[in-house]
Amino acid sequence: MDRFLFVFGMIVFFFSFIFFIMNFFSDYDSTTMIGSVLIMFNASIAMCVSEISTRIKDIK
Repeated sequence: MDRFLFVFGMIVFFFSFIFFIMNFFSDYDSTTMIGSVLIMFNASIAMCVSEISTRIKDIK
């Protein structure tokens, strides 16, 4: 489950980063930019939770 959460977070972060970069080269809303930043933040939290739960399992 931890690896799935990490891979899912990486995929979501990658697609959100693409939309974030597209905001600089095209005429998107500021709402799209804020949304992509929030989605990148959410994906990074998912990756951190995956890493923390992996380390907690190693302690036991």
